[in-house]
Amino acid sequence: MEATKTATAAELSDASECGVLTRSWTGWNESYAGRDIYLFLEGFAAPNSSDQNAKIAQTAKICGDQIVDLYNRKGAEFISQLRGSFAIALWDARKKQLVFGTDHFGTRSIYYWSNNDQIAFSPRIGTLADCPEIAKVIEPNSIYFYLNHSFIPAPFTIYKNIRRLEPGHILRWKKGQISVRRYWDMAYPEDNGLSEATAAASLRSALEDSVRFAFRIGDRRDEQVGAFLSGGTDSSALVGLLSQVSTKRPRSFSVGFDEAAYNEIHYARVAAKHFNSDAYEYFVRPEEALAAMPTLASAYDEPFGNSSAIPTYFCLKMARDAGVKIMLAGDGGDELFGGNERYITEKVFALYQEIPRPLKTVIDRAAEIIPGFYPWRKVKNYVRKANQTAVERFFAYQLYFRDYAREYLSDEFRESIDLEFSLDVPKQHYARAGDIAALNRLLYIDLKLAVADNDLFKVNRMAEINSIQVRYPYLDPQVGIVSGRIPARLKVKGWSKRYVFKKAFENFLPKEILRKKKHGFGLPTGDWLRRHPGFRDLARSLLLDSRSVRRGYFKVPALERLLQLHDAESSSYYGSHIWNFMMLELWHRHHADRVPG
Repeated sequence: MEATKTATAAELSDASECGVLTRSWTGWNESYAGRDIYLFLEGFAAPNSSDQNAKIAQTAKICGDQIVDLYNRKGAEFISQLRGSFAIALWDARKKQLVFGTDHFGTRSIYYWSNNDQIAFSPRIGTLADCPEIAKVIEPNSIYFYLNHSFIPAPFTIYKNIRRLEPGHILRWKKGQISVRRYWDMAYPEDNGLSEATAAASLRSALEDSVRFAFRIGDRRDEQVGAFLSGGTDSSALVGLLSQVSTKRPRSFSVGFDEAAYNEIHYARVAAKHFNSDAYEYFVRPEEALAAMPTLASAYDEPFGNSSAIPTYFCLKMARDAGVKIMLAGDGGDELFGGNERYITEKVFALYQEIPRPLKTVIDRAAEIIPGFYPWRKVKNYVRKANQTAVERFFAYQLYFRDYAREYLSDEFRESIDLEFSLDVPKQHYARAGDIAALNRLLYIDLKLAVADNDLFKVNRMAEINSIQVRYPYLDPQVGIVSGRIPARLKVKGWSKRYVFKKAFENFLPKEILRKKKHGFGLPTGDWLRRHPGFRDLARSLLLDSRSVRRGYFKVPALERLLQLHDAESSSYYGSHIWNFMMLELWHRHHADRVPG
């Protein structure tokens, strides 16, 4: 069956008669119609077929034809047999059936609402919030979770009656009835018989195939494909692999800062030179970041406090100005192959549990009575954290407003929330991961929260306002399957992070890149909030303004103390909390306070 790229809301009047709100069909990147089948796509997708390794580029129309044909053969399960980075929706006018779903890792979002035999859905929650049929009732627990973690986790959203479909899920709606099913999840059936060489070879082969797949799908020229380049192993490997599949020099895009502590442009230059990339650089300065704040606030239609959105925005703007249409991003590499420093930190704490119980009991008691000043304070803190559960310890840094809720949160707001909600969601992911290696359980949590709920939301929204599509070769089901089979002991070996990944690319990446410590697109937000007059004024005007105070979330004296604490410290710890407050208030002004329509 041939699909035509002409699907419109006007053609879907029968869907409206069945209860699908018309707004559901607006805002999608691609749409196809043919013989009563209407397909809407965000991102890119193609059937995960045996010819997936073909080097011939496939246009969006060809992929649309193949997807519709797959639905006709497989029904609602067609989504489980797609590959790519997508949110997808299909209306079958013959069966009066709606099906939509997310890709395996949830790299694209779908929000949905249903009530009284009606349903609405969209890749952006702002579209649903603008529907007059949908009440905008803010969920206090979502605000509370956001304050602790800087984002809102699926399936929850900022609104009580709107949900976000989780990664690897399909929703089917027919005759007013909804069914939601998980069709795929990251699993860890470790193959302990794998040698280092075999594991490294399978990892590299899977990533090479994923880059080929991401490169060949879609309507674009080779020079319209680029890649983020931070100078880390993930992004450097992608630039190198891109150079192997493109007929043109790979185009890389890097961001730097004048503040030396946050600037790793040197490593990006090392990788760019090694792979002979057409390298673009941009240095973000506080005046530009300040001017971009309204743009960020408008783009994020849910509260979002990850300040690295700023360098991400400028990097993508630079790529857009260079004529790039598609960018490859290294998100997910750390969480698949053990690249974050806190995996090592957790290993240090886990050692304590290997101490014989009688000796451990003596140490526990001694830790209770030793002095609380340096250096004994470090001993007390280590013993205390070592005796926490792994998930509590893993998120201890992100529970500030749980631990100080009475000080910061108004009595009324505090009574409306579940104080354990900020940790309950991570605990649910930890439990769902099952009885697997301790490292893999933490990797699983990070894939769900740090990647799907945080990093991807950050990148995608910044990409949208720059008219660029970002693809994530690491977040590919084939790469995920390979990662799951690799034993945890090869991901973090001894005190070496991403051990097997570095083995896979040891003769491919520059030695200086392989040896460097992880940095990423960091941001000197804390310094700016402490020293830059414009950011200082913005923080105080947002946190202490009468509009913010009237919302009733916080105690003003506590916010004033938070600003003072940040000024007195040299770290960015309190600055990150100030940033979350700022972005929450900006979200209210740009989104929640607007009249729908």
